[in-house]
Amino acid sequence: MGCGKSTAVSDTAGPEEKPSMAMPKSEATIKSALLIQKWYRRYTARLEARRRAAWNIYQKIEYAGEQDQLNLYNFFNDMINHVSMSEPGRNKFNNLVLTRQQNWRKSTGTPSPSPSPVFFDKGSKKTSAAQTSIECEDLEFMQATDPSQIKVSAAYKGPVLKFPLTQGAMEMLINHFKNNQYLHAKYTLELLRETRKVLKRQPNINQASTSIARQITVCGDLHGKLDDLLIVFYKNGLPSVDNPYLFNGDFVDRGENSTEVALLLFTCLILNPTALYINRGNHEDHIMNIRYGFIKELMHKYKEHAGKVVRAFEDIFSWLPLATVIDQTVLVVHGGISDQTDLAYLAKIDRHKYLSALRPPVNAVEETDKELLAAIANDQDANGDHINLREWKQVLDILWSDPRNVFGCTPNTFRGGGSYFGPDVTDLVLSKHKLRLLIRSHECKHEGYEYCHDNKVLTIFSASNYYEMGSNKGAYVQISSDSTSHFVQYMASKSHKKLSLRQRLSLVEESAFKDLKEKLYSHHSDLMAEFQKYDPANTGLITATDWAKALEMVMDMDLPWRTLRSKLVRVSLHGLVDYKSSFEDYTLHQFTKVTYQWRNLKKLVNY
Repeated sequence: MGCGKSTAVSDTAGPEEKPSMAMPKSEATIKSALLIQKWYRRYTARLEARRRAAWNIYQKIEYAGEQDQLNLYNFFNDMINHVSMSEPGRNKFNNLVLTRQQNWRKSTGTPSPSPSPVFFDKGSKKTSAAQTSIECEDLEFMQATDPSQIKVSAAYKGPVLKFPLTQGAMEMLINHFKNNQYLHAKYTLELLRETRKVLKRQPNINQASTSIARQITVCGDLHGKLDDLLIVFYKNGLPSVDNPYLFNGDFVDRGENSTEVALLLFTCLILNPTALYINRGNHEDHIMNIRYGFIKELMHKYKEHAGKVVRAFEDIFSWLPLATVIDQTVLVVHGGISDQTDLAYLAKIDRHKYLSALRPPVNAVEETDKELLAAIANDQDANGDHINLREWKQVLDILWSDPRNVFGCTPNTFRGGGSYFGPDVTDLVLSKHKLRLLIRSHECKHEGYEYCHDNKVLTIFSASNYYEMGSNKGAYVQISSDSTSHFVQYMASKSHKKLSLRQRLSLVEESAFKDLKEKLYSHHSDLMAEFQKYDPANTGLITATDWAKALEMVMDMDLPWRTLRSKLVRVSLHGLVDYKSSFEDYTLHQFTKVTYQWRNLKKLVNY
């Protein structure tokens, strides 16, 4: 049997009959090994190409969603800011907006924020600013998040927190959350109020040291993945003076356990503020939380008390430090930097003003601020409202920027906020502040971490299976006092069955194309209109080139559409694309009302 051909040699062969020389066994073994190795390399290369294609789809969809979010916010913000009315009309408009805000908060049980109105008359600015003092904010916050009137049912079997907290409370919370149980709203609010007290005492830029522990563990995005956080604690131990941690933002949104992840981190912070540092990420932001699931999670878990919990988180996120410097040599920020990044300037701003980095505070201009008065005097559209653009850009760049291998600094068009910074910008900022390394997160990496810019920028990402089961590893890095870095990788899994590389890739690929098809369907009308420009006879068929052009025009996603077409549409024997087949797998009832609202709002932005 087999594919080889056997040859029998007779024992009675004549003298002129010479049997063929058999290949030496060692040579055959080597040739077989080389053949297998060549086949395996081609096999793994094909798998890697497929993985990169799926990865590219995921990233383009993710960044397109963030860009849509920012575009929508900018659209409505511009619409409001450019309303031109008479004074009575302005007052009527202000009252209408404020009334609708109050009605929404009343219907959802969300307490009103600190008294810093978005819409107000010019003459009231200084009065409003004077009223909004730290004391007033604290009083308002304590009233809005008061847990004293919340009753704990006798049926509640979860942890009962008592302050000051002990290490036992931390272990009790971990066991409670492992069993998919929630912390009662009363204790959640008490915990959040204690967290706020600790954060208010911290500076904009924390200074961490490895002088005692000889190392510090840095974790990246967790995005509500409780399993990943518990793996980190299991492998590396709980935070303590001898085992300090730094969590680099984006611990909420997207995942289903953002609340539990946040509460565990805050508990560690309260237990020992010098054993755990937390940087703010771009998702520790009220506007992002509305879009990416954290608010919805809180509403589901805390029901009638959700409004108070939402209000508490909204305020706490604005108190999170913006950066941490380790041993005066390593800068850790969530997103990145730009050529304008100035740590001395960042250290002095009032970070609490930025309840959302997407919504900069509008300030009254003081008569003593000559620089700002001069700038406004040169602005023909200035109406007395002032946004400190330099300050806002510094905050946005820290939270939203991404590194690129192209020199210079340009706007981050992929995400719609922050900057792209090149190797020269990294060298500029590091040398200016006498630093050797920039650690950032903000981007999912297949191995959980990645160096760039001549090993001067390290991206660390701690949420495994971020896009789909098997899509990526999570990782954390231990920075030692001798400047060495040690990486630990992991992949959380609820299944005990170990999948092969090909099986994991198939799952990732299937999910990626499903998400892409949903994205195409959300642009159904625009795509059909564009396709039909290339099909005046209404045959339903167009060339692959025209199909790709239409997708590039409408979707604004830099993807290899021609390469992907076999997964998205039917192709005829003559190579023509049946463009209507792009939407066959989906029907109207499969998409929620929110999807359609989002598509219509985006049309408004484009308009």
